[in-house]
Amino acid sequence: MLAPRSCLRCWLGVGAWLTFTFTRAEPPAAESPPIELPKFEVTDSRVLPPMASWHYASIPGFEILSSISVSQTKRFADNFFLLQAAINEIMPGFTGGNVTVPTSLILTGRGNDFERFMPTERGDDRYRTNSLFFDDPERGAIVVDFALSEILLDDNTTEEADPYRGFYKEYFRYLIRRQSGGKPPAWFEEGLVQLFASIDVTKKWINFAMIGDGFGGPRTGDFNRQLSRQHLLSMPELFAGPPAERTANWAAQSYAFVHLCLYGRGQKYQKGFLKFLTRIGQEPPTEEIFKECFGIDFHAMAFELRGYIDFTDYKSMQFVAKKGQALPDAPTFTLRDATDAESGRIVGEALRLGGHTSEARLALIAPYIRGERDARLLAALGLAERIDGKNARARTFLEAAAQAKVERPRAYFELARLYVEEAAVIAAPFTDAQVARILVPLNHARQQRPPMAQVYGLLAAVWAQAARTPSREEFSAVIEGVQIFPRSTGLVWRVATLAAQRNFPPEALALARHGVKISRDPADRNRFETLVHALERAAVSPPPSP
Repeated sequence: MLAPRSCLRCWLGVGAWLTFTFTRAEPPAAESPPIELPKFEVTDSRVLPPMASWHYASIPGFEILSSISVSQTKRFADNFFLLQAAINEIMPGFTGGNVTVPTSLILTGRGNDFERFMPTERGDDRYRTNSLFFDDPERGAIVVDFALSEILLDDNTTEEADPYRGFYKEYFRYLIRRQSGGKPPAWFEEGLVQLFASIDVTKKWINFAMIGDGFGGPRTGDFNRQLSRQHLLSMPELFAGPPAERTANWAAQSYAFVHLCLYGRGQKYQKGFLKFLTRIGQEPPTEEIFKECFGIDFHAMAFELRGYIDFTDYKSMQFVAKKGQALPDAPTFTLRDATDAESGRIVGEALRLGGHTSEARLALIAPYIRGERDARLLAALGLAERIDGKNARARTFLEAAAQAKVERPRAYFELARLYVEEAAVIAAPFTDAQVARILVPLNHARQQRPPMAQVYGLLAAVWAQAARTPSREEFSAVIEGVQIFPRSTGLVWRVATLAAQRNFPPEALALARHGVKISRDPADRNRFETLVHALERAAVSPPPSP
């Protein structure tokens, strides 16, 4: 629909970020008796947070919880749909993904709604950001402040706070991590995040990688504006990650370096940049590697970067709609008042991701005490109790959520862990009945998205402790984890040693050799090499005499 005036190079293939397809077995169905849930007594009504008024909308892959006005929330959702349509035009498939647990988009605009989510270690950053992103292997949450008017910079000057640019940054951070299966190098992620956040979208055209407003004026977040009179970090300091101070300058310099390498100076650094990214997927970013890729040393690149900030010559990308065409209209969605269970769950889990454990538990338990029994709330409560070490209550909540067929892979994973811990106390090795009980929630977790490496690690640990050897079909479920997470050395080691222990020699040797290839840590590589040698010797040794 939109024809590019210049091609946009897809950088997402850089490095060994692999995608595998696989089939999954349906988990066995089981009938369970009703579960009696815990009872809580409130002895001081002042402890229980009051019900808060929020707006709620569910859209594909996301839940919106908003304390801004209805019109502002609808405008945000329409803008978000337009952004997704634009990304799908220039990078098809980038936004897609079969995810069971939706990402939370929390839009704040009253009182201390945003401040309460600020991570415990970032308390002093309240006026230096208007957006936050939290994630764990299962889910994410983006919090955007629509109330803050100005953002404080590192030199104590201010710039206009643009909540949409703040949201774009965290949304693209979410997409990048989901596509890469983890965290790319911090400077690379930050540079890409800032680059994508500069996107300018209407229904008729998309501007990408543009600096300024297109008419000679600056825009919020432009790196040349922010760094024009600032001392730059050295290249080793840039690659080391965000410093304790001058974080905003580090982010702007990461943006400047990525922009220079991809779009600046006639794109003469693009090839070396992509080569550099590939190399540092396996090795640290030393000056020697840098020179091999770029042809210049750190000092020369720092000098080039300063010149680029002062005179930014680059080629941006513009995509223009063909005659009679445009990006699609936003689909219809329902915006309504949030239920007590929805607001408590979304707020509580975002608080937990930000390190506010006690506040998170209060936010989660309040709707439960007031009578809410939503399956997703029960799962969130079970996970919170598990984190607090209250395993008996955690198991009750998680079993109730599982019985209600909640879509929450971590809930099933933690329930399986509880069963493993109970089985380990009773007997070793695990009996068939114990293994069967553990496999029920683990198979449910395998069925849901996103996949979790921990699920497959636990599956391997269960079969390692089982009294019987898994069948080839059962072992293939463990191998599935390595196909999904091929660069997880811990998981590969567990599966390789299980294969060796349970007499799957070809698979064990292949996994051990793969472990040697992916290991960056010398100790990891050494243990995989030792396993390879042992398996190769066993393969050529004659069988013992009867």
